[in-house]
Parts: sequence; structure tokens; C-alpha cells
Amino acid sequence: MHMKKILFFTICLAAMLVSACSKSFLKVPPQGSTLTGNLFYNKTGVQQLLTGAYHSLTGLTQTSSWYGTAGSNWVYGDITSGDAYRGGSSGDNPLGINFEEFQEVSTNGYMEEKWGADYDGVARSNSVIVAANAATDMSGDEKQEAIAEARFLRGHFHFDAKKMWNHVPYIDENVSNFKVSNEPDIWPQIEADFRFAFNNLPEIQSLKGKANKWAAACYLAKCYIFEQKFPAAKALLDSIIASGKNSQGIKYDLTPCYHDNFDVATENNQESVFQVQYSVNDGSSAGDNNLGEINNTAVIYPLSSYYVSWKQPSFNLVNAFKTDLNGLPMMDASGADTSNKTNMTNDMGLASNQTFTPYTGTVDPRLDWSVGRRGVPYLDWGLNPGMDWVSDQGFGGPFTNIKNSYRSSQVDTAAEVPYNNYFYASSNAVNYSIIRYADVLLWAAEAEVEAGSVDKARQYVNQVRNRARTGCYVQNGNANAANYLINLYNTTWSDQTYARNAVRFERRLELSMEGHRFFDLVRWNIAATYINSYLTAEKTRIAHLAGISFAAGKNEYFPIPQQEVDLSNQNGTPLLKQNPNY
Repeated sequence: MHMKKILFFTICLAAMLVSACSKSFLKVPPQGSTLTGNLFYNKTGVQQLLTGAYHSLTGLTQTSSWYGTAGSNWVYGDITSGDAYRGGSSGDNPLGINFEEFQEVSTNGYMEEKWGADYDGVARSNSVIVAANAATDMSGDEKQEAIAEARFLRGHFHFDAKKMWNHVPYIDENVSNFKVSNEPDIWPQIEADFRFAFNNLPEIQSLKGKANKWAAACYLAKCYIFEQKFPAAKALLDSIIASGKNSQGIKYDLTPCYHDNFDVATENNQESVFQVQYSVNDGSSAGDNNLGEINNTAVIYPLSSYYVSWKQPSFNLVNAFKTDLNGLPMMDASGADTSNKTNMTNDMGLASNQTFTPYTGTVDPRLDWSVGRRGVPYLDWGLNPGMDWVSDQGFGGPFTNIKNSYRSSQVDTAAEVPYNNYFYASSNAVNYSIIRYADVLLWAAEAEVEAGSVDKARQYVNQVRNRARTGCYVQNGNANAANYLINLYNTTWSDQTYARNAVRFERRLELSMEGHRFFDLVRWNIAATYINSYLTAEKTRIAHLAGISFAAGKNEYFPIPQQEVDLSNQNGTPLLKQNPNY
């Protein structure tokens, strides 16, 4: 079965074994119990279970909040980070607004759903391991590969939970009592899962979307980066980057065009390390597996404003794409961001039928592949009209998201048909990249900075910038749609602070609106300082941010769902400890 077509009958069949409808991982039955039987203890069953585990990457195994469990983490990684507002209007989906305003509580329904989605993925992965070990019609190598894929996925779901809540339990296939403490650090077990996957997966998979050897290596490197194990990260990243072509002549590389990473026609390309595979109009009862992203993306069919706005780029992010006279980011001698001293020209408060001239200063070309702004073509939908595509500019600003949106020419193949001509869904078949090769290069740059090899970091950053410089620019007719100017860092780096800030700035530009930013700020230990500085400026631009602040020692991680804490009670004491200050 092609991974792009994850059929729901298979998912439901797999759910029989892993109890996917459960609201809590604590309620998942022990694997191999009489409830599960041996229906899946064969090659076909193992593959069905593995498909079900991959499906958990979408977050759609929970029932109430698709947005809070979306595979891209746009609620938790973007609207909390200073890159995006939880747009729309104040009356839309208040649970999401709680996260933008750092008012999360342990009873917020998003928290229970997100926890359930991650640990459902863990449970499904564990079921693959149990079934593979018990299967009688699989060779040793076949079992080993299936188990390696399952451990890769189990590593992913535990990693996702770890970066969300920090203190989380580790559940493997041998756990039968699901009341497990979250006090031990689970990084060693996550590393072990990815290391096993690296040692036992093939370099090439027969189906797109399945984890391979080098995806496991990259994910292990990501663990090291988050743990600040920079020497280990550097050594592994060096081997990944230098690995050369595999036996089939394929290796990771940057795509020629930046937008190739966000276009359904060019996904699963040489830059793709690991993607969530999305599909629409696939013959399944639900029609698609992308519902968690419908308010993440901006273009809808037919055109409407309602589903444009739930993740809108911030003024702060848009300003960051301005470039100086040398085509470099706006930074001072220390590498500090100076781009937000003035706003890029925008149409805030200006009706679509009023005259408007877009910003004429120089900008990084990645801006208009990332952000929809008035007067600039929005993919192939024509010029962005501004206010007509935004629900409430006063609440979410004038900008819209572009990444992972579909083109007008792809409506029949990549976009879900509207429901009853009312639900103008922007659910689409554009994959989401959990890791792409540009991310790997920028991790390598971080590791070099921390190792003191700051000019080597410059070379990695320049690789990423060179693709943006020499690749595709958004066009308006036969001309560039804006005054694009981007150049390389041509002066040797010697100052570690400047290099560190430059690498972090580049991560923001390259990976904007891809769900990573908040987690980067936390692992860099600058979240409170950065976000409170951001809010100082943004409250003058977006009124509902006035009075909002980020609490150091609290808001770096999210509250563990209260239901999970209560369910972990053993002899009168919860084994799950709530995060500080919740």
C-alpha cells in the first residue's frame, strides 16, 4: 500500500489491537492480552499495524481537536513563538488563543488530545514490535526491519512528548502497568530507539514516507542537539553530510527551488528526510488525513476568508525577512536582530479596494514563499488582495501563511472538495516535513559554533542561503514580485556570539512557520527573554497581546493533562508529577 494512501479501514483494523479510541494511553490494554489475540501475528498483520503507527503521525487518532494534535505542531511551535498569531477572530477556537497568550491550564482540552495522540502513536508502535516478535511467517531480517521502523516511530512520539512536556514517561512493549512515573529522564531510551533504527533499517525504502537508515541518523542527531550534546551531534552530522551517495545513487541535498519542499508536486524529494504523508480524496470514508492542518494553510476552494486565518505570520517575522544593502539579515555587530525597528510596509486597516503599494525595500526571497502579503502573487491564485482574505486584521494582522498550501491548478488533485458548499476546506495533500536536509545543515552549523569552529558554521549557513539566492523567486508576470536581494556571508566569522546569533537567525528564516521555532527558543534557553521582548513590540501592533507575558520557569513547557495526572494515582499518590507552576 502506498504510504500516501493510508486507508482508514486499515487504521481501524489496527486500532482493534492498540485501542486507538482510548482517551488516555493509561487505558491501552496490555499487549498480547486476550483482547488482542493473535490476529496480527503474521506478516500481513504486522504491516497493517505499521501502517496504523505511521498514521499516528497525522494526529488524527484523537477525536475532539484535530488542530491541537496536528502533526506539524503549529499550535505549539508557531503561535507561541513570535512567528505567528493565532489569527482569525477572538470568537474562534478560544483554546488555541490560550496558548498564544501563555494562559495554558492542565484542563485545556488540547493538552489531553495532544498527550493522547503521542501515546497512541507509542502504543501502535509497541503493537508492531509485539506482533513482529510473535509472527511465524516472517524471516529474522523481516522481523528486525519491522521492529526497527516501529522503534523509529516510537522514538519520534516520545521525542514529541519530551519537547512538549519535558517530564514524560517512557512506555515500551514490555510495560503492562501503565501507571508509570515521569520523573526519570527518558533521553537515553529515545536515543536507543533511534540508534537501533539506524543500525537495522535499509538506506532505501520501497515506499515513500517510510523511515530509512539515514532518517534515523538525522533524528538521533536531533536528540543530541536538543540535549546540547554538541560533540556527539557534530560527529554524527559530519558522517551524515559526508555519507555521499548510497547504492542507488541517492543522497540528501537541497532542492533547486525553496518552494519544492512545500508543493505536492515536488514533495518526497532529495531534501526530504522524514515527512508526514498527507492525502485527500483518497477513497477513504473521511476523504483525507490532513484535517489538523486546515487552519494552518491559507488558500481555500472556493475563495473565502474563514479558513485563511488561524495561523497568521506576525509583523515580527515578516520584518525579519528584510535585508540590508549587502543582502544579509538585519543584524548589528553582535548578531542582534535589528529588523523590527520599523515595520515593513503593509495594508493593516486598509480595505482591498483601496490603493496600496507593497514594500519596495530589499527582502529575502524566502519571504514570499512563506508569507502571503497584499499585492504579491499568492502561488498561482493571483495577487493577494489583503483584507478580503483575512477574517480580522485587528486580531491577527494583515498577513497569511503560504507554506504547505495548495495551488489553484491543484484543486482537483491536492485539495479536498468542499462540504455542502459551506465548509471551504483547505485540507490538502501537501506533506509536512518533520525533518528536511536544510534543518540538518543548520544543526551542523550550531554544532560547529559550539565546538568553536565558527567559520565552518558560516559555510553551512551559506549552503542554505545559496539555495535561496540561486533558486526560484516569486514572479509577477515576467518580473520578480518584489525587490529580492540575498547574498552569502563573505566575511570570515571569528566571533562565537555573532556566529551563534547568525545561525539562529538563519534557522528562523529558513524554517519559519514549520512548527520548530518555539522549541528552538526553549532549547537555546532564551525563550523568556526573547518572547517578552517580542511581546513588548507586538502589543503595540496587536491589541489583544497587551498585558500578556511569558513566565520563566513555567511556560517553557506545557501543563501535563490533569486527567492523566489523576489516572496515574497509585496508593493515593499520582505517579505523574505536574510541571512547575501549573
